[in-house]
Amino acid sequence: MQKMTKKILTDIKDICIPLYKILIPFVFIVKILEISGIIEFLAKLIEPFMSIVGLTPELGLVLVTAILVNMYAAIVLFINLIPVLDVNVAQVTILTTMILVCHNLPIESAVCKATGVSFTYTILLRFFSAFLLGYILKLIYFNFELLTEPFQTLITLEPLPTEFWPWLYYQVINLVYIFFIVCIMVIILEILKKIGIERLFEIIFIPPLKLFGIQKEAMNIIIVGMTIGIQYGGGMLIKDVKSGKIDRQSVFLSVSLLNLLHAVIEDTILMALIGGHISGILFARIIFSLIVSYLIFMIYKRYFKVV
Repeated sequence: MQKMTKKILTDIKDICIPLYKILIPFVFIVKILEISGIIEFLAKLIEPFMSIVGLTPELGLVLVTAILVNMYAAIVLFINLIPVLDVNVAQVTILTTMILVCHNLPIESAVCKATGVSFTYTILLRFFSAFLLGYILKLIYFNFELLTEPFQTLITLEPLPTEFWPWLYYQVINLVYIFFIVCIMVIILEILKKIGIERLFEIIFIPPLKLFGIQKEAMNIIIVGMTIGIQYGGGMLIKDVKSGKIDRQSVFLSVSLLNLLHAVIEDTILMALIGGHISGILFARIIFSLIVSYLIFMIYKRYFKVV
């Protein structure tokens, strides 16, 4: 028992320290982006492209906020903005699905870079994938006249704190929250190993992962990313990669997949609560992510490594 406790504490330390080295600086970088007006400036730049995915220009600010800050800030902005807009369920589903693919890019791209996957590659993959998926959903919903009913919400939320000290308190609480998530995940994974459930996971996950060029050593990366996401599970992802047990190809392909599809339960519920339809925020996102990930594997296999 003492040996297991020591291992758990060591794992928590090895996970949290590199993760916080990324998160803490980027928390302040994102704050600078907010107060400098860069978010509003980028929202203006992106407005002309919103029509490509069937969205009103005003929703560009919501999307950019999700991209540069996080989903929670975007949700608050969306709920306070939506009463003055005339949008239908299809448009809200397109927006929320794009947010799921392309949110919190500065921090999550930095986490991916720490695993050895290019910061620029991560941003480009998620940004262009979000618009491609949004465009596909637009073609489906608009051409077949699906989800055309007017969107209404009864949810009201107060804006997040903008004054420095309340904002700083909020960020500290979030970092503490991440610490407890890491603790819980480390304990759960250790228990699963002890009782042999990890072997069951291998039987379930390994065959489909091989279709995407991902070896069994990367299984934990997929499980952690799919359940708690890149930001919260970032430390565990970095630790597994730096262990040296996962080959370069599996790291690249598994992180590519997780960039498009992570925190499947929590993030999907969040977008459903503000009106996203399950056809987009869950089913279309899963199908799209798997197809794109397979294409990435095919390109990698042809041009970078024979597997």
